[in-house]
Amino acid sequence: MTTRAAKSAAAEDIAAIEDLMSDLEKRLRRLSTTARRETSGASGDVRDFVGEALERITNRVRERASDVTAAVADEASQLSGDAFKRLADEVERRPFVMLAVAAGIGFLAGLANRR
Repeated sequence: MTTRAAKSAAAEDIAAIEDLMSDLEKRLRRLSTTARRETSGASGDVRDFVGEALERITNRVRERASDVTAAVADEASQLSGDAFKRLADEVERRPFVMLAVAAGIGFLAGLANRR
């Protein structure tokens, strides 16, 4: 998998996780509202218990999502570091070939910029 494809896949995964978290938070709020309405005649202890349980669930989901996001960011960083290391190794092994490639890219960029 290329670095660009890995970053794109990671960004899609993060966006999907954020969407799921948002959906879960909305559902938890609705559940909390429903629980409050249904327990309005009951003691405040039940209402507090439900609220605390929902808060704990929400915090766990946020922590897990944060862990996944950090792991994806670490992986992307490692992939980009590996790509840079491979490029540096190639420059050391074949400096003239890499110089010719860089000159060719510069020439093509110059032609493209003229138009």
